[in-house]
Amino acid sequence: MKKIFTIFISMLFVVSLSFAVAGCKKSEETATPANATTVKEAATDVKDAVKEAATDVKDAAKEAATDVKDATKKAITDVKDAAKKDTK
Repeated sequence: MKKIFTIFISMLFVVSLSFAVAGCKKSEETATPANATTVKEAATDVKDAVKEAATDVKDAAKEAATDVKDATKKAITDVKDAAKKDTK
């Protein structure tokens, strides 16, 4: 039984390697040439996506700067309050 199992596994291995080497034959679709309007639409879509991404980054940077500014103001206030307590 072990010999049959070994032969079966080795045959499976040989078949899988032959498929890996030879590959499966696929019929490839021919690409349709892009016309000018399709290219222009794609360029417009990319342009709009880039503008939107830039706006999102700009907004995130502004928000982060505001958060840092607020945290700095709070830290300064805390330090001043601690200094006032120490002087009393």
